[in-house]
Amino acid sequence: MLETELKCILSEETYLELEKMFAWDWVKEQINHYYTDSSNELKKHGITLRIRTKDEINKIQIKTHKNADSPLQICEEAEYDTDSVPESFTADAVKKMTGLNIPVSLLGSLTTLRHSLMYCEGVEICLDKNDFLDKTDYEIEIEYSNEVPKELIDKLRASGVEFKMAATGKCTRFMLRLAEILRGED
Repeated sequence: MLETELKCILSEETYLELEKMFAWDWVKEQINHYYTDSSNELKKHGITLRIRTKDEINKIQIKTHKNADSPLQICEEAEYDTDSVPESFTADAVKKMTGLNIPVSLLGSLTTLRHSLMYCEGVEICLDKNDFLDKTDYEIEIEYSNEVPKELIDKLRASGVEFKMAATGKCTRFMLRLAEILRGED
């Protein structure tokens, strides 16, 4: 499946304003469990391997990023069922999912409180509060298969949301924070 989305990192103030602006369809917690390999092959190939736990259901998700340097994020996604969150995957298992013959290990987890709204057909707004490694950040994602209505972009822009810069994804922000901790930059 091809996923197309606009992303923007938000201030807490903007997040709180947007949280009140829309009548959300649902609000749920989800946990992303991130995996990595010792030689950084996943990163070199633009691949995120995670297990997402939502509603007590675990799904292995493979995201292959197509254009990392843009606010418009395009990813090829694959998903597999799993009944647990293992500490590691063998090289054979990873090869079947990604084509890369490397073992991976669980690196850590990020918890998201997600507000979701189907704004119109083919356009979903996701407002996220993310907690990971003693840090909290906020973002908005607009996932779409049709065109994003200009009125929505204008409404968000009026609240300070600008889709101009490349927004780093949750996994990258998690990895950057982990590197800060390992360097002693708390």
